[in-house]
Amino acid sequence: MKKIQQWVYRTLFDVHGTGSLPQTLEKFINWLIVANLLALMLEHIPTVHQGREEIFHDFDVASVIFFTVEYFLRLFAAPENPALAGKRFPRFRHARSPFAIIDLLVIAPFWLHYTGLVELDLRALRGLRLLRLLKFLRDVVPAIQEFRIANRGKTWRQKANALMNETPTSGRLQGQIDMVLIFFIILSVICVFLETVPEIAQPLHEEFHWIDLISIAIFSAEYLLRLYAAPEQAKDKTPLMARLTFPFKPNSMVDLVAILPFYLQFMISLDLRFIRILRVLRVTKLTRYNTAMKTFGLVFEREKRAFAAALFITFLLIILSAAVVYEVEHPAQPEKFDTMFRSVYWATVTLASVGYGDISPITPIGQFFTIVLAILGIAIVAVPAGIIGSAFTDQLRQDREDMERQIDDALADGILTEAETEVLNEERLRLHMTEEQFDVLKQRALEKRGAIADPNSREALVRNTAMMIEELEKKLGGVPLEEALDRIRGMAITEKQKAALRSLLN
Repeated sequence: MKKIQQWVYRTLFDVHGTGSLPQTLEKFINWLIVANLLALMLEHIPTVHQGREEIFHDFDVASVIFFTVEYFLRLFAAPENPALAGKRFPRFRHARSPFAIIDLLVIAPFWLHYTGLVELDLRALRGLRLLRLLKFLRDVVPAIQEFRIANRGKTWRQKANALMNETPTSGRLQGQIDMVLIFFIILSVICVFLETVPEIAQPLHEEFHWIDLISIAIFSAEYLLRLYAAPEQAKDKTPLMARLTFPFKPNSMVDLVAILPFYLQFMISLDLRFIRILRVLRVTKLTRYNTAMKTFGLVFEREKRAFAAALFITFLLIILSAAVVYEVEHPAQPEKFDTMFRSVYWATVTLASVGYGDISPITPIGQFFTIVLAILGIAIVAVPAGIIGSAFTDQLRQDREDMERQIDDALADGILTEAETEVLNEERLRLHMTEEQFDVLKQRALEKRGAIADPNSREALVRNTAMMIEELEKKLGGVPLEEALDRIRGMAITEKQKAALRSLLN
């Protein structure tokens, strides 16, 4: 039973351990809470809820069952929690903790109503479902504490930068802020689309208005915080120049477009349709949270000559084909091929292999050119796709090789300093590399340098122990337990040593 408890805690709930499943589980729970909130909102829309009552009910039951299993698994594994280790009645202590009480409040109303022990009105039951939002506290409160410890002694500007951008001291709190921003981006765009449906827009007009106001407030605060922290992202510039150039960066311009229509409507008269279009542009903010766009920027910069060549050839084919077809088709179809611009339209849709069929040649020469252009279109469209695919692969391989070289250079003396660890972690976060992958690269670099030729040899054990003691003196001297456990992750030691060290500290 003891081993099962240990396995459950390590596998599902030990966020400071080596496994990635606890962090994944936390993210899943958070998004499940968000999904429950959306479901609760959609239940108030008759056109959405009517006829789909069974689906909403099944989703609610499935969510409660999941939360119930989670509650009892946490209760079962409570004796393995380091905060309760060695204390009497660990499960009872866990059950009366604030987080456990919140977990119980989330599931209790459903089971009390379902079993018939307590009769609840449907509206009251829906209201009690809002208690599920409190489960965010289980993830948010420790993340705030972790952030405070990691940024102790930092300036307000550095803290703002750590909140808005991925840094070695950002911790989980920055990821949670990103999740909130992503949620409101998606929600605001969905609301723009739903506002075009009269059956939904009329009864929920007030709710849509408040969602837009909250979204604007959040996006405005985000923009101001990023502007305030801009000098931390451009340390080669003065604080004033960093903030003056900040609005002209691509991501900053996207952020500004997301909030500008709201403020402009108070200054000038704007068409509602124009405002709606600009609000939809908020979806472009999602590019900030996807490193693929950064990689695409590097790929485009590297292969811009190839892209330019492909576009130039495409342009030539369109112009030449349009000119020939206009001369041969205009006499036969003056109403369809009335201008060269209409011929350019035909050449473009034909070359793109779309072929709407609204304009088509009827002369033998025109039909011949259509066949030639359609065949060429297949090859032309494939060229940019091939360039992008090949360039993406090369860029990812190059990034990984650069990361390996950086680790190799940093471990030239056999250890990682705090400054070296910070730089490498920034690069790891940019590449979305897991800690396990990062540890493999570090281990490979250590072996390459001869630091641990044979990890099981006595010499290697002595050498690694000395390195560990040296790093402990530098990194863990006089810091709280939580911070000590967090800092162990960045050490240039084996996973077994990390596990032993965590066990010793606990």
